[in-house]
This record gives sequence, structure tokens and C-alpha cells, in this order.
Amino acid sequence: MKPRAQMNNNHQEIFDFLTGEGEMLIVSHFFPDGDAIGSVLALGGMLDQLNVKHTLAIDDICPEKYSFMPGYEKIRNLRKDPMARKVEKLVILDAGALPRIGSAQQCIGDETRVLNIDHHFTGEYYGHLNLVKVEAAATAEILYDLCAEMDIEINISIAYGLYVGLITDTGRFRFANSSQRAMYICSELIGKGVDPGWVTENIYFNLPFELIQALARALFTIDLHFGGLVCLLRLDHGHYIEDSEWFVGYASSIKGVALSAFICEMENNVFKVSLRSRCPIAVSDIARKFGGGGHLKAAGFRFRGSRDDLLKKLLGELEQAIQTHELRPGDFFVEPSTAETLGIHADWMLNGTGSSKD
Repeated sequence: MKPRAQMNNNHQEIFDFLTGEGEMLIVSHFFPDGDAIGSVLALGGMLDQLNVKHTLAIDDICPEKYSFMPGYEKIRNLRKDPMARKVEKLVILDAGALPRIGSAQQCIGDETRVLNIDHHFTGEYYGHLNLVKVEAAATAEILYDLCAEMDIEINISIAYGLYVGLITDTGRFRFANSSQRAMYICSELIGKGVDPGWVTENIYFNLPFELIQALARALFTIDLHFGGLVCLLRLDHGHYIEDSEWFVGYASSIKGVALSAFICEMENNVFKVSLRSRCPIAVSDIARKFGGGGHLKAAGFRFRGSRDDLLKKLLGELEQAIQTHELRPGDFFVEPSTAETLGIHADWMLNGTGSSKD
């Protein structure tokens, strides 16, 4: 597949692509999160309004906690139900690199046209048509704008997809991508009928007992490296469970930790690694060295090989990043822009000295 130049297409070109002739497949990345699933379902709802036939699919299991969302049952699991034929049009949502869609790549033929809609910073526009906005809090935000441009009414089905995408990708408005506009959009979606309490209850509190057991086992392995700047926790194959990527949040929440990783063994010598950053280091750069990707502060990758080899290589990359950025144990890692917003001297926030502004 030959990509077009690195530029975004206008909304009319996107509209013509979506409403034109040809079989359409809509996919997102494996290990799907709320933005991936929400965006797939939202775009599916948009195409329903336009009377465009399409198939929704992800090369993975969609976590059961998202099953409350309208249309969840329509998403085809390509891992269990492969789709080997080539399609005329492929829409890829929330995937920073083509390999992130897994076996859905098998549906790409010489005549397949690809539309890439995303908010990740990867430096590559791999679609024939692209709509990539790194300033958006989530891919769902981009779809919200598309609804307005295409004069599509945001019904309850679309609204839930967009809301879940925004609320999960901002970490319930905790992450740095939380913006005034993202909060405004969510308020608008609540006005469309979304029940925020119901969303929160299903995604964050209605968890299987086995998942909490796995969390306990992972926390038992937690350890610090490089003077407490790096925190790792692990889960072996014997205790593997789906939807455990969020375990890494416990490692990143420890005082003094700048970088964290959750290493989960899915199969013997096949690992899923989730990375987080609370400092200026972009973990997406580290993930790309292992064939993965993601956000600047949240990324991941797969690794095939021994655990010892993975630990050696990963710790080596993390140590190099720490040295390059001259991080020191005891530093308080908050971006200067955030510090200024809080009314605090940036040198105090970064180096632990000084005092707040009057």
C-alpha cells in the first residue's frame, strides 16, 4: 500500500470516502481501550445514519466492561472469526501505526483505500486519506467534529461511544490531554442522554473478582530501579487475564517514580508491556524501539523472547532515557506549563527547591 503525502484531508474528502461505493471495514488497534471501542461504535452509528453498509472489527477481545455500550455486540473479533478477504475501503481508528491493527492487515489489497483517523503523534500518515489531530484529547473528539461537519445528529448510540472514548483516554480528566474542550464535549454528550454514573460504574467499578486477584499478584512483584525513578510490576502467564493494562497505574502513582512499566506474559515468552511517564520522557519513543507505539506519556508494545532478555533491554532503554534527560531521584516531575497554571515556580516543581508564588 502506497500512502499519500503527509497531510490531512478536508472533511468533504472524508465524507466522499465514507459515503462512496465499496465494501467498508472499520477497525482499531488490538488491546482495545475505551477510545478504540468507543470510536469504532460511534463511527458505526454515524454510518448507520448515512445508510452506509459496513463491518466493525478488532483483532482482539473487547473487554466485557464495555458490553453496556450500544452496538458492542456488532464488533467482530478477528482473532476468533478471521476475515481473510480483501476490502475496498478500510477505516482505521486510533491506531498510531499500521501493524497495530493486527490481522486486519490481511484485508488490505492492492486496490484497498485506507482512511486513517487518529490523535497519536507518530510522524507517519499511513493512509491514502488521513485525519490526524494530535491536539485532540481522543480520537472520539475528532469524530465529534466530523458529526458536525457531516450534519449527523448525535443520537444516544453515538453519544455513548464518544463519551467513553473521551472519559477513558483522559483518565477521567486526570491526564495531561484533559482540555476545556474535552470537558465541554462530554457535557454536551450528557445532554444527549449519556449517564456518566452508569459509564463510570461499568468501566471502573464493575470488575471481575479474578481481575482483582491478578492485581494482587502483580502488586506483590512491584520493585524500584535507578534510585526509585523507575517502577516495574509483572504478571506471569499462569495468572494472565485480559484487560489488565491499567495495573501500570499503581506503579506510576508512587511518589518519586518518573517511569513505570507493567510486564504481562500473555503466553510463554510472549509479553505485553504497558509504559507510563510522569516526566518529560516520551515513552512512545521507547515503545517504538520495540515495535510498539502510543501516546507521549502512555504507550506499549509486544515482545517475544525470554523475560530476562526483555528486562535487560527495557531497563537499558529506560536508564538511557533517564541519563539523557538528567533526571535525579527526589525530583518532582511536573511539566513547567502545568506548574505555571498552578501558580508555582517551575524550578521548584522540577527540582524540589523554591516556593509557590504569592
